[in-house]
Amino acid sequence: MPYALFSNAVQVSNAFATKSEVWQHAAARGLVIEVGSGEEDPPRRILDMGYSIHACADLAPITDSAEHGESDIARLIAAGAFNLTSAAAAS
Repeated sequence: MPYALFSNAVQVSNAFATKSEVWQHAAARGLVIEVGSGEEDPPRRILDMGYSIHACADLAPITDSAEHGESDIARLIAAGAFNLTSAAAAS
């Protein structure tokens, strides 16, 4: 079953064969953060606010430059579903 990265219920990445590949894709785009719950516990990796990983339909890959980074942004803009909280935090 393929998986993809979603932002506010809109698919924003190509489909990947495993969840692990989606995590790698999200990390490469700066969407993974580490949070610690205490001094003794190791930090956990979580997706930036508004992002999630879900099963998706197996679609043909989108071919854009920068390893689909531009298509990710174009999908968010077209859907009007970009994450304003994350955008404000990044600036």
